[in-house]
Amino acid sequence: MGLFTSKKHSRIAVFLHDGDRWSAFVFAYSRRNWRSIARTSYSGKNPRQIPGELLDFAEKNGACRVRVVLPRNIQTLDQIELPVDATDEEIHTAVMFAHSSETDQTFGTVRIASSLAGSFQMGGSSETLLLAEFETPLLEQYEKNCRSVRIQFDGAGVLELASLGTVCRQHPESRFLFLRRETGFYAAGATEQLPMTAGGIGLGSVPEEHGREPERLQRAARRLETHRTVPLVVWSTPSLDSSRESQIRGICGENADVRFVDFADVAEEVAGEIAAAEHPGVPGGGGAFVGLGETGAVPYRAGTWMFFLTILFAGMFVLITMYKQQGELRTIHAKTKAWEVLQAERKKQNEKLSGFDSQRSRYEKIIGLLSEKSPVPKPLMTVLTVLDENMPLYTRLASIEQISDTELLITGYTMYQDGFLELQPALNKELQTMQMVAELKTLEKLPDSREQRFVFKIHAR
Repeated sequence: MGLFTSKKHSRIAVFLHDGDRWSAFVFAYSRRNWRSIARTSYSGKNPRQIPGELLDFAEKNGACRVRVVLPRNIQTLDQIELPVDATDEEIHTAVMFAHSSETDQTFGTVRIASSLAGSFQMGGSSETLLLAEFETPLLEQYEKNCRSVRIQFDGAGVLELASLGTVCRQHPESRFLFLRRETGFYAAGATEQLPMTAGGIGLGSVPEEHGREPERLQRAARRLETHRTVPLVVWSTPSLDSSRESQIRGICGENADVRFVDFADVAEEVAGEIAAAEHPGVPGGGGAFVGLGETGAVPYRAGTWMFFLTILFAGMFVLITMYKQQGELRTIHAKTKAWEVLQAERKKQNEKLSGFDSQRSRYEKIIGLLSEKSPVPKPLMTVLTVLDENMPLYTRLASIEQISDTELLITGYTMYQDGFLELQPALNKELQTMQMVAELKTLEKLPDSREQRFVFKIHAR
């Protein structure tokens, strides 16, 4: 590190694990940009401990800090309001409370790296977070690994979000499909009718070995079909062979604009996203990362220095006391907000508790139905099969209600008129053998909505 280089701009080592191997880079800050000055790789499928070879590489190239990048499951958190004029850790605490409230997960068991959906320029909301969890013991293990060579552990970043940030810079107005060995990540921008989407997809760079690959390809094809006119960028690790590339291209549709990229060719740019991030635990862009949080100062040492400063500089003692009180006020403010969140959670739990009796009654009815020899109405399985095979686009079911053993009411909503009109003939074709008929009782336009509500009645002829 140069004589006039600040800690903020000290060299950073980024260790990136893609599920099969590690890629390592050292970045130095020069001319207002982070530039890669060294790189290496290491074969190792264990991401829970930093290999000693990578730590030696970081130390040899003068890195003062380490950031680790891992594949994670991406979750979405909507309608979140972040505190204003708060520290990084206070903002992260607010995110953890909101996430804990949404998932019923015990608060404090994980640290969260998050990105604002609006930062990717894909039509996402500024009040929506894309986030991933990191177990605290895992981060502690990384910190222990780095401490062994006297290098600071900054935190861990999210491979999928950093990759999405890179793609959005390199290929704006495109979709993104990231395939790892067994699973993948898919993101597409908002359209006139659909919001931005980002999350896992059941498709990998290597075919599944247990005979379910055709089914996986079909599901992926249906998902990709929704945005078929938008160019698609496909990253893969390990590299796709020619057969697998043909399969992926086939499910994208005829004449689809698809570009394939080997992840090894862009790993450095992805690592650069993480190196350039400045605020751990604070929602930002693709460089989202999170560390272990603030560590408390040693109280006795601080008290000793304050004692001597009080004796030597009475005036400075007053300023230090004021600064300390301001810090305590910020802490109290954060705890107050945390208490309000806990109070809201208590109210939520009390409301759940008040509904347990009605739930128990409903469950007892369900148990009674299941104890019958034939709990399923005669036409139900036929109707479900027809709906599975003939459900039109932009159509969803709201309920299937049993009126009697041979009478059902099907309620749903649709925005696709032409495809919907083919559903009734398909139902009647299959129900004919059972001497039953599907009758469209209701098809009405909903106010202030593009959807139409429909009701089918299934009954004997």
